[in-house]
Amino acid sequence: MALTITNLRLISTTESPLPASSPQPTPLSLPPPTNLSPPPEPRSTPTIPTPPPTIPSPPITTSPPPSPTITEPPPLSPPAIMFPSPPPPPPAELQAQQLNNIIDALIGAGDFAGWANILSSTDPSTLPLSSTLFIPGNEALSHLPTDTATGMENFEAFLIPYHIVPQRLSFSDLQLFKTSTRLPTLLPSKTILITNNSLSNFTIDDSIVSHPDIYLNSAMAVHGIGAILDYTVYGGDFFAPPDPIQVPAPPQPVVPPFFPTGEIIGGRRNPLAR
Repeated sequence: MALTITNLRLISTTESPLPASSPQPTPLSLPPPTNLSPPPEPRSTPTIPTPPPTIPSPPITTSPPPSPTITEPPPLSPPAIMFPSPPPPPPAELQAQQLNNIIDALIGAGDFAGWANILSSTDPSTLPLSSTLFIPGNEALSHLPTDTATGMENFEAFLIPYHIVPQRLSFSDLQLFKTSTRLPTLLPSKTILITNNSLSNFTIDDSIVSHPDIYLNSAMAVHGIGAILDYTVYGGDFFAPPDPIQVPAPPQPVVPPFFPTGEIIGGRRNPLAR
């Protein structure tokens, strides 16, 4: 049925044409159908995210690691040398008694009374605890000028200290020293010279020791000499005080070798035996 109607419409259109006077309508030319698509959305500029503000961090200063501190130990000081404390000085009574004993010994010797008078007016505390006194005889003192007021010999101030050695030296100790050995005295920078150390002619400053060991104890020694010691000739000059005297050790006796005599050695008679 539908097919028939379409054919009829085609026939009628061809049979009755439109009048010539009337313009034929221009067929509308429709543009080809286009696929309508929604207009493109405007392309938006991509939003670049703004980075957060950079907060500057404080500068990191990398300091080198601290070098190890080497603490050096303090230098070792040498151990303190502890010297024994000196013995206390003897009481004044003991010093006076010792001086009186020396005076008595000089008077008893019979030739030293002049020096005994000098020592009797001496302060005992001025003598060292250990000392040796060399005492000139009366003959030697007679050559000194005499004070007319007192009748006593005029002693030079340096004379008596020069005759005292601040160390006890018995006559056997003196014999251990060699010739030209110097002995310190109480007179600063002046010494006594040993000029001969023979047993029979022992001399100091060329003055013979005529009366050895007039007085002798554990602290004092007194020897009689034939002349006054002259420090201007033999004393010598020393800018520093001499060292303490080291008494030499006595020589060891020589023991001869022993050979047996008249004995049997190894079953045989000793050929050295006679």
